[in-house]
Amino acid sequence: MKPNGNVSRARAGLLFIESYRELPLLTWPRTLIDAIVELEESMVKWRHSHARMVERIMGRRIGTGGTSGVDYLDATSQYRIFKDLGRLEPYL
Repeated sequence: MKPNGNVSRARAGLLFIESYRELPLLTWPRTLIDAIVELEESMVKWRHSHARMVERIMGRRIGTGGTSGVDYLDATSQYRIFKDLGRLEPYL
């Protein structure tokens, strides 16, 4: 629920799909949600691996494009592509 007591559309939709996922019509939305969650997890793992690889190769020097290098890459690990799914993950 949102602070004002309203249920968000994303949460309501996900709860509906989860409640009736055995229905043939709702198997593809559930498959899509699973694929999106897997993509998000893969991106988080890739960002972490990329930052560690850069740290091994470049150390703590200034990064390309004038960024702070590894510190910048570590900071990007907090970003999410699908923010709503992160908040809804306890329901999955």
